Amino acid sequence: MKKHKKHADIKRPLIGQFGRFELGLIGAPCDVITRVVRSLTELLGKGHNITYIDADHQAGEQPLYANLTDKISHDIIAFQGSLNDFDRKILLSQSDILLVNGNHFISKKQIVFCTEKKKESLERKLDRLTDVGMIILDQYISKPHGYLESALSNFKDIPVIKIDEVERLSNWVKELYQSQLPQIKGLVLAGGKSQRMGENKALLDYHGEPQVAYAHRQFKALGIETVVSCRQEQADLYGGNYTLLHDTFDGLGPNGAILSAFRSDPDVAWLVTACDQPLLKSEHLQQLVDQRQPNKLATCFHNPETAFPEPLITLWEPKAYPRLLSFLSMGYSCPRKVLINSDVHEIHVTDAAFMKNANTQEEREALKSLVDS
Repeated sequence: MKKHKKHADIKRPLIGQFGRFELGLIGAPCDVITRVVRSLTELLGKGHNITYIDADHQAGEQPLYANLTDKISHDIIAFQGSLNDFDRKILLSQSDILLVNGNHFISKKQIVFCTEKKKESLERKLDRLTDVGMIILDQYISKPHGYLESALSNFKDIPVIKIDEVERLSNWVKELYQSQLPQIKGLVLAGGKSQRMGENKALLDYHGEPQVAYAHRQFKALGIETVVSCRQEQADLYGGNYTLLHDTFDGLGPNGAILSAFRSDPDVAWLVTACDQPLLKSEHLQQLVDQRQPNKLATCFHNPETAFPEPLITLWEPKAYPRLLSFLSMGYSCPRKVLINSDVHEIHVTDAAFMKNANTQEEREALKSLVDS
C-alpha cells in the first residue's frame, strides 16, 4: 500500500535559521561581537541589506501593544510577545547578510573567536560549529584553542586572522557572499490565451521561426538554462522542443507563471521575458545580467512609455518570491505593482523599442515593420 502523504511535495528554499546568507559570530564576549559587527557593517557599505541578530540581556517590560515608529531615516517595529522561527524568516526575507550573535543563536555558517574569557564557554558549544569559515584571534591569543583542531574536520583550511583585521574579515565576507549568489535561470512566458490577437502569440512568425523559439534562442545565446512557461493544455504545442514548466498558479497571468517558476526552484534568480517581444535581443538580457544588483528585489528596465518598471523583461531575485506571495495575499496579482513598491534596480535606456509587444493584429503589423526595417 502506498504511504499517504499529509503535505504537498513543495521544494523548500535553502535557508538557515534566519535567512539565506547567515554568519554566526561565536566565542567572544557579546560587547566584542557587537563592536566587530558595527565595524564590519560600515566596511561592507550600503550595497547590502544587513541585519544583526542579538539577544537583549535585560528583558525589560513587555509592550502592551505592537508599535510602529516612523523615524526620519528608518522605522522601528516592536512586537508584542515573541516571534517563532517562521515569523523571523518571514520578517528577514529581504535581508542579504544576516550577522548572528552565535553565543545565543545557532547559524548556518560560523566565524569563531578565540578569546581567553570565552574559551571554556566555546568548548561547551562545539556542537554549534557545523561550518566554520574563519577563526579570529583576540589581541593576546597567538593561535587557535587546541580543542578546535580535533573538533573541526577542515581546521587546516580555515583562514585565521587577528581581531583588529576587520578589513580582511570584510573582504572575506564579500567574497563569500559573491560566491554564493543565486544562479540565473531563464523563463519564457508562453502561456497566454492571446484572446485579443485571435491566435497564439507564441507561435507568430517575425523572424522566420515561432516567436517562442526566437525568445528561447536569445537565452541560449547567453548560455542560460531556460524553461518555457505554459498551461498544461499547451504542452503538445511546445513539447519536445523545450523544457516546459506548467503553471501551478491558475488564472493569474504572468504573475502566476513567475510564481510557478519560483515554486519549482526558489533558490535561483529568474530572468523573465514574454514571448511576444520580437525586438528583444540577447544583448538586452545581457544588460540585465551585467547590471544585476542581487541586493535588490529585482533588476529591470524602466519603460518610458508607461513611466514604470517593465516586469516582463526582469531579473527577479529569490527574495522576490515571498514578496510576490505577500502582494497576492493582499489581492494584488500585478508584478509591476510589486516592482513599483519594492527596492529594485531600474535601468534607463535611450532606445526602449525592444520592450514593445503586440496584443492585436494591428500592433503585430506595426511591429513587423520595425523588425523588417
